[in-house]
Amino acid sequence: MLDMETAIALHAWRVEFAEGSKAPPDGVETIEIAEPRSVTALLIPLAPADALARLGPRPAGALTVVWMAPGANTPATIERDVDEWMRGAGTERKEVSVRAEVRTLRVVWDESRAVIYANQGDLPFALDAILRFSLVQREALALEATMKSTWAALESDAALTHALRPRDQRRQRHINEMTEVTTRMKMAWLRVSRSIEQLDPALAEPSKRLFAELVSAASLYDRVDMLEAPLQFALDHYEISNTRLIDMNLARLERLSSIFGYGIIIVLLLIQIWIMVRGLTV
Repeated sequence: MLDMETAIALHAWRVEFAEGSKAPPDGVETIEIAEPRSVTALLIPLAPADALARLGPRPAGALTVVWMAPGANTPATIERDVDEWMRGAGTERKEVSVRAEVRTLRVVWDESRAVIYANQGDLPFALDAILRFSLVQREALALEATMKSTWAALESDAALTHALRPRDQRRQRHINEMTEVTTRMKMAWLRVSRSIEQLDPALAEPSKRLFAELVSAASLYDRVDMLEAPLQFALDHYEISNTRLIDMNLARLERLSSIFGYGIIIVLLLIQIWIMVRGLTV
Protein backbone atom coordinates (compact mmCIF):
# COMPACT_ATOMS: atom_id res chain seq x y z
CA MET A 1 0.00 0.00 0.00
CA LEU A 2 1.30 3.47 -0.86
CA ASP A 3 1.93 5.94 1.92
CA MET A 4 -0.08 9.19 2.12
CA GLU A 5 2.77 11.30 0.67
CA THR A 6 2.94 9.11 -2.43
CA ALA A 7 -0.82 9.08 -2.87
CA ILE A 8 -0.89 12.89 -2.86
CA ALA A 9 1.94 13.14 -5.41
CA LEU A 10 0.23 10.81 -7.88
CA HIS A 11 -2.99 11.10 -9.87
CA ALA A 12 -4.61 8.24 -11.75
CA TRP A 13 -7.48 7.47 -14.10
CA ARG A 14 -9.09 4.41 -15.58
CA VAL A 15 -9.76 5.19 -19.22
CA GLU A 16 -12.61 3.45 -21.00
CA PHE A 17 -13.27 3.85 -24.73
CA ALA A 18 -16.95 4.22 -25.63
CA GLU A 19 -18.16 4.09 -29.22
CA GLY A 20 -19.59 7.40 -30.42
CA SER A 21 -20.43 10.39 -28.25
CA LYS A 22 -22.52 10.18 -25.11
CA ALA A 23 -23.05 12.14 -21.94
CA PRO A 24 -20.35 11.19 -19.40
CA PRO A 25 -21.11 10.44 -15.75
CA ASP A 26 -20.67 13.29 -13.27
CA GLY A 27 -17.05 14.09 -12.48
CA VAL A 28 -15.74 12.20 -15.53
CA GLU A 29 -13.79 14.14 -18.15
CA THR A 30 -13.80 13.03 -21.77
CA ILE A 31 -11.59 13.22 -24.83
CA GLU A 32 -13.16 12.80 -28.26
CA ILE A 33 -11.14 10.77 -30.78
CA ALA A 34 -12.13 10.73 -34.46
CA GLU A 35 -9.54 8.38 -35.99
CA PRO A 36 -9.08 5.51 -36.58
CA ARG A 37 -12.54 5.13 -34.98
CA SER A 38 -14.96 7.62 -33.52
CA VAL A 39 -14.83 7.00 -29.77
CA THR A 40 -15.19 8.90 -26.53
CA ALA A 41 -12.46 8.29 -23.96
CA LEU A 42 -13.89 8.45 -20.43
CA LEU A 43 -11.31 9.45 -17.80
CA ILE A 44 -12.61 7.94 -14.57
CA PRO A 45 -10.61 9.15 -11.52
CA LEU A 46 -8.90 6.46 -9.45
CA ALA A 47 -7.18 6.51 -6.11
CA PRO A 48 -3.46 6.14 -6.90
CA ALA A 49 -3.12 3.30 -4.41
CA ASP A 50 -5.95 1.42 -6.13
CA ALA A 51 -4.49 2.11 -9.58
CA LEU A 52 -1.06 0.72 -8.72
CA ALA A 53 -2.49 -2.18 -6.73
CA ARG A 54 -5.00 -3.00 -9.51
CA LEU A 55 -7.82 -3.52 -7.03
CA GLY A 56 -11.18 -4.69 -8.33
CA PRO A 57 -12.26 -5.81 -11.81
CA ARG A 58 -11.12 -3.80 -14.83
CA PRO A 59 -13.33 -3.56 -17.95
CA ALA A 60 -11.91 -5.18 -21.06
CA GLY A 61 -9.96 -2.70 -23.14
CA ALA A 62 -9.57 -0.19 -20.32
CA LEU A 63 -6.31 1.69 -19.82
CA THR A 64 -4.95 2.73 -16.42
CA VAL A 65 -3.04 6.04 -16.58
CA VAL A 66 -0.88 7.39 -13.76
CA TRP A 67 0.42 10.97 -13.75
CA MET A 68 3.39 12.09 -11.70
CA ALA A 69 4.37 15.75 -11.74
CA PRO A 70 8.11 16.40 -11.48
CA GLY A 71 9.39 18.53 -8.63
CA ALA A 72 11.94 18.81 -5.92
CA ASN A 73 9.41 17.84 -3.28
CA THR A 74 8.48 14.57 -4.93
CA PRO A 75 9.37 11.61 -2.69
CA ALA A 76 12.22 9.51 -4.08
CA THR A 77 10.22 6.32 -3.60
CA ILE A 78 7.39 7.29 -5.93
CA GLU A 79 9.19 6.67 -9.22
CA ARG A 80 10.44 3.35 -7.89
CA ASP A 81 6.86 2.34 -7.01
CA VAL A 82 5.61 3.37 -10.44
CA ASP A 83 8.47 1.58 -12.21
CA GLU A 84 7.65 -1.61 -10.33
CA TRP A 85 4.01 -1.22 -11.33
CA MET A 86 4.97 -0.89 -14.99
CA ARG A 87 7.30 -3.87 -14.80
CA GLY A 88 4.36 -5.85 -13.47
CA ALA A 89 2.65 -5.39 -16.81
CA GLY A 90 5.19 -7.79 -18.31
CA THR A 91 3.21 -10.75 -16.99
CA GLU A 92 0.10 -9.58 -18.89
CA ARG A 93 1.17 -7.75 -22.01
CA LYS A 94 1.45 -9.21 -25.48
CA GLU A 95 3.92 -6.59 -26.70
CA VAL A 96 6.86 -4.55 -25.46
CA SER A 97 6.29 -1.25 -23.71
CA VAL A 98 6.69 1.99 -25.66
CA ARG A 99 8.63 4.99 -24.36
CA ALA A 100 8.59 8.54 -25.70
CA GLU A 101 9.95 11.88 -24.60
CA VAL A 102 9.41 15.44 -25.82
CA ARG A 103 11.35 18.06 -23.85
CA THR A 104 10.07 17.89 -20.26
CA LEU A 105 7.22 15.50 -21.12
CA ARG A 106 7.95 11.78 -20.78
CA VAL A 107 5.60 8.78 -21.04
CA VAL A 108 5.83 5.01 -20.79
CA TRP A 109 2.98 3.13 -22.44
CA ASP A 110 1.83 -0.47 -22.21
CA GLU A 111 -1.31 -1.99 -23.69
CA SER A 112 -3.16 -1.80 -20.36
CA ARG A 113 -1.32 0.95 -18.45
CA ALA A 114 0.66 4.13 -18.95
CA VAL A 115 2.70 6.58 -16.88
CA ILE A 116 3.03 10.29 -17.56
CA TYR A 117 5.93 12.34 -16.19
CA ALA A 118 4.98 15.96 -16.92
CA ASN A 119 4.03 19.24 -15.36
CA GLN A 120 0.36 20.09 -15.04
CA GLY A 121 0.36 22.38 -18.07
CA ASP A 122 1.50 19.53 -20.35
CA LEU A 123 -0.87 16.93 -18.89
CA PRO A 124 -3.78 17.53 -21.32
CA PHE A 125 -1.45 17.12 -24.30
CA ALA A 126 0.04 13.94 -22.86
CA LEU A 127 -3.37 12.42 -22.20
CA ASP A 128 -4.60 13.29 -25.69
CA ALA A 129 -1.51 11.78 -27.34
CA ILE A 130 -1.54 8.62 -25.21
CA LEU A 131 -5.23 7.91 -25.76
CA ARG A 132 -5.03 8.47 -29.50
CA PHE A 133 -1.93 6.28 -29.67
CA SER A 134 -3.62 3.54 -27.60
CA LEU A 135 -6.50 3.38 -30.04
CA VAL A 136 -4.40 3.34 -33.21
CA GLN A 137 -1.96 0.82 -31.74
CA ARG A 138 -4.81 -1.54 -30.89
CA GLU A 139 -6.33 -1.13 -34.34
CA ALA A 140 -2.97 -1.86 -35.97
CA LEU A 141 -2.45 -4.96 -33.81
CA ALA A 142 -5.95 -6.23 -34.65
CA LEU A 143 -5.30 -5.61 -38.35
CA GLU A 144 -1.99 -7.49 -38.20
CA ALA A 145 -3.69 -10.42 -36.45
CA THR A 146 -6.50 -10.53 -39.02
CA MET A 147 -4.05 -10.43 -41.90
CA LYS A 148 -2.06 -13.25 -40.32
CA SER A 149 -5.17 -15.43 -39.97
CA THR A 150 -6.24 -14.62 -43.56
CA TRP A 151 -3.19 -16.32 -45.10
CA ALA A 152 -4.66 -19.78 -44.43
CA ALA A 153 -7.81 -18.88 -46.37
CA LEU A 154 -5.75 -17.40 -49.19
CA GLU A 155 -3.76 -20.63 -49.45
CA SER A 156 -6.88 -22.79 -49.62
CA ASP A 157 -8.56 -20.47 -52.15
CA ALA A 158 -5.55 -20.10 -54.47
CA ALA A 159 -7.00 -22.48 -57.07
CA LEU A 160 -10.02 -20.23 -57.57
CA THR A 161 -7.91 -17.82 -59.59
CA HIS A 162 -7.65 -20.20 -62.57
CA ALA A 163 -9.42 -23.39 -63.79
CA LEU A 164 -12.70 -23.67 -61.89
CA ARG A 165 -14.84 -26.76 -61.42
CA PRO A 166 -18.64 -26.86 -61.15
CA ARG A 167 -18.39 -27.88 -57.50
CA ASP A 168 -16.50 -24.66 -56.75
CA GLN A 169 -19.86 -22.86 -56.97
CA ARG A 170 -20.53 -24.14 -53.46
CA ARG A 171 -17.75 -21.86 -52.21
CA GLN A 172 -19.45 -18.68 -53.38
CA ARG A 173 -20.74 -17.89 -49.90
CA HIS A 174 -17.26 -18.31 -48.42
CA ILE A 175 -15.76 -16.08 -51.11
CA ASN A 176 -18.41 -13.44 -50.45
CA GLU A 177 -17.54 -13.50 -46.74
CA MET A 178 -13.81 -13.23 -47.43
CA THR A 179 -14.41 -10.38 -49.87
CA GLU A 180 -16.19 -8.49 -47.09
CA VAL A 181 -13.42 -9.34 -44.60
CA THR A 182 -10.67 -8.06 -46.89
CA THR A 183 -12.68 -4.95 -47.78
CA ARG A 184 -13.07 -4.11 -44.09
CA MET A 185 -9.35 -4.78 -43.57
CA LYS A 186 -8.53 -2.30 -46.32
CA MET A 187 -10.89 0.26 -44.76
CA ALA A 188 -9.23 -0.23 -41.36
CA TRP A 189 -5.78 0.16 -42.93
CA LEU A 190 -6.78 3.43 -44.58
CA ARG A 191 -8.13 4.80 -41.30
CA VAL A 192 -5.03 3.74 -39.37
CA SER A 193 -2.82 5.32 -42.05
CA ARG A 194 -4.77 8.54 -41.83
CA SER A 195 -4.68 8.61 -38.03
CA ILE A 196 -0.89 8.30 -37.79
CA GLU A 197 -0.52 11.21 -40.21
CA GLN A 198 -2.46 13.42 -37.73
CA LEU A 199 -4.23 15.48 -40.39
CA ASP A 200 -6.80 16.95 -37.99
CA PRO A 201 -5.98 20.69 -37.78
CA ALA A 202 -7.57 20.88 -34.32
CA LEU A 203 -4.81 18.76 -32.77
CA ALA A 204 -2.45 20.69 -30.48
CA GLU A 205 1.19 20.73 -31.52
CA PRO A 206 2.58 19.26 -28.24
CA SER A 207 0.11 16.38 -28.52
CA LYS A 208 1.08 15.78 -32.15
CA ARG A 209 4.79 15.70 -31.30
CA LEU A 210 4.36 13.22 -28.46
CA PHE A 211 2.03 11.05 -30.55
CA ALA A 212 4.60 11.01 -33.36
CA GLU A 213 7.30 9.91 -30.91
CA LEU A 214 5.10 7.07 -29.64
CA VAL A 215 4.26 5.98 -33.18
CA SER A 216 7.95 6.01 -34.07
CA ALA A 217 8.93 4.06 -30.95
CA ALA A 218 6.29 1.42 -31.75
CA SER A 219 7.51 1.19 -35.40
CA LEU A 220 3.94 1.89 -36.49
CA TYR A 221 4.96 3.68 -39.68
CA ASP A 222 6.90 0.64 -40.91
CA ARG A 223 4.29 -1.85 -39.72
CA VAL A 224 1.43 -0.05 -41.45
CA ASP A 225 3.49 0.34 -44.61
CA MET A 226 4.32 -3.38 -44.67
CA LEU A 227 0.63 -4.25 -44.37
CA GLU A 228 -0.34 -2.42 -47.55
CA ALA A 229 0.92 -5.01 -50.07
CA PRO A 230 -0.56 -8.16 -48.45
CA LEU A 231 -3.88 -6.38 -47.83
CA GLN A 232 -4.11 -5.28 -51.45
CA PHE A 233 -3.13 -8.77 -52.59
CA ALA A 234 -5.90 -10.33 -50.47
CA LEU A 235 -8.45 -7.83 -51.78
CA ASP A 236 -7.40 -8.43 -55.41
CA HIS A 237 -7.38 -12.20 -54.90
CA TYR A 238 -10.99 -12.35 -53.76
CA GLU A 239 -12.09 -9.85 -56.38
CA ILE A 240 -10.62 -12.14 -59.06
CA SER A 241 -12.12 -15.24 -57.43
CA ASN A 242 -15.53 -13.57 -57.24
CA THR A 243 -15.34 -12.51 -60.88
CA ARG A 244 -14.41 -16.01 -62.06
CA LEU A 245 -17.17 -17.65 -60.01
CA ILE A 246 -19.73 -15.16 -61.31
CA ASP A 247 -18.53 -15.68 -64.89
CA MET A 248 -18.77 -19.46 -64.50
CA ASN A 249 -22.25 -19.17 -63.04
CA LEU A 250 -23.36 -16.91 -65.90
CA ALA A 251 -21.89 -19.35 -68.44
CA ARG A 252 -23.75 -22.22 -66.76
CA LEU A 253 -27.01 -20.27 -66.82
CA GLU A 254 -26.42 -19.40 -70.45
CA ARG A 255 -25.90 -23.08 -71.30
CA LEU A 256 -29.03 -24.05 -69.40
CA SER A 257 -30.95 -21.31 -71.17
CA SER A 258 -29.67 -22.52 -74.53
CA ILE A 259 -30.57 -26.11 -73.74
CA PHE A 260 -34.02 -25.04 -72.57
CA GLY A 261 -34.48 -22.92 -75.71
CA TYR A 262 -33.37 -25.74 -77.99
CA GLY A 263 -35.64 -28.11 -76.09
CA ILE A 264 -38.65 -25.88 -76.69
CA ILE A 265 -37.79 -25.64 -80.39
CA ILE A 266 -37.47 -29.40 -80.68
CA VAL A 267 -40.79 -29.90 -78.88
CA LEU A 268 -42.49 -27.40 -81.19
CA LEU A 269 -41.00 -29.12 -84.25
CA LEU A 270 -42.18 -32.51 -83.00
CA ILE A 271 -45.64 -31.14 -82.43
CA GLN A 272 -45.66 -29.62 -85.93
CA ILE A 273 -44.48 -32.91 -87.46
CA TRP A 274 -47.14 -34.81 -85.49
CA ILE A 275 -49.82 -32.43 -86.76
CA MET A 276 -48.60 -32.81 -90.35
CA VAL A 277 -48.45 -36.60 -90.12
CA ARG A 278 -51.90 -36.75 -88.56
CA GLY A 279 -53.27 -34.52 -91.33
CA LEU A 280 -51.90 -36.84 -93.99
CA THR A 281 -53.40 -39.91 -92.39
CA VAL A 282 -56.88 -38.44 -92.03
